[in-house]
Amino acid sequence: MDLNYITSKQLKTGGVIKMEASDFQVEEVPLYLPTNTGQHVYLLIKRANLNTKDVVKSLRQCFKITEKDIGHAGLKDRNAITTQWFSLSLGATKSLEEVQSELSEACPELEILEVSKHSNKLKLGHLIGNRFHIRLRQVNDNAFENAEKIYQELKEKGFPNYYGPQRFGSKGDNGENGKLMILGEKKVKSHFMKKLLISAYQSQLFNRWLNSRIEDGIFTELIEGDLLQTNEGQRPFPFDPTKEHVNEFTQREISYTGPMFGYKVSTPELIALEREQSILNDEGIEMEILKQKGIVGARRIARIFPGEFKMTKGDNFIDFSFILPTGCYATTILREFMKSNEL
Repeated sequence: MDLNYITSKQLKTGGVIKMEASDFQVEEVPLYLPTNTGQHVYLLIKRANLNTKDVVKSLRQCFKITEKDIGHAGLKDRNAITTQWFSLSLGATKSLEEVQSELSEACPELEILEVSKHSNKLKLGHLIGNRFHIRLRQVNDNAFENAEKIYQELKEKGFPNYYGPQRFGSKGDNGENGKLMILGEKKVKSHFMKKLLISAYQSQLFNRWLNSRIEDGIFTELIEGDLLQTNEGQRPFPFDPTKEHVNEFTQREISYTGPMFGYKVSTPELIALEREQSILNDEGIEMEILKQKGIVGARRIARIFPGEFKMTKGDNFIDFSFILPTGCYATTILREFMKSNEL
């Protein structure tokens, strides 16, 4: 699906990302730091071209523990240099020095930046967001000037919180395969693969919903029936024009949300409901099918404003640095500058 841009199509930087591993770096912004007391060992690990599951496998093999003994706050992709916290349930059998020494010897590809302890296991969601450092190479001659103009637009409008292409698999067909599976036209045995394909299809429909909002010129507006959410991700609540919601939206304190369709997801009202229902109608998907498949659903914030955004001009490259909330994709930020869906 070709997604609409929120900024002027004539303004673009061009460029290429991920030419080198160091061009795409991700650092977790943790919800809390370890206190150096407690039964759980905390490791801050930096690695290149290894995803979270790769690291979990190495930790499991090194310390002869199960996957349940290992905690992390979120999944990270392989194609980057990534810094991420992990927790280990090792009991009181090893000192921190022994843990670091054994892991460094067994897994030299993992750089141990910090070793500490804490009272609880690290779990999914124990994360404020992620800090990205990205180098965009082979940019156009007037790229930085265009980038500054693009960013001025984005500061006013915000970024569409699209799901990035990596959500849909290397062939880009995970979403369609998820639909076929839901409709009973494709058989999948693996429980993990079922979840992956369903999530991809939900993400595809969210992107389609958000794309139509931009297409119809209402990305920067609230409409009747919208379900809103604070930037802290609290429970969605209905838009009430008699309250301060319009002002809070203008001040970037809240955003409207979009559907990750499921039978338990909160539904909007009025015009907002009609827009969401039209997508399911076009897809030939009924809520009863989602219930039969046990697809619960959720709401996803639609408009985001990255934190600590910086751009630096280089010799035929631009360096970007910014913080995104958990679950947001840096590639959806870069596409507004590059004007390319091939990320």
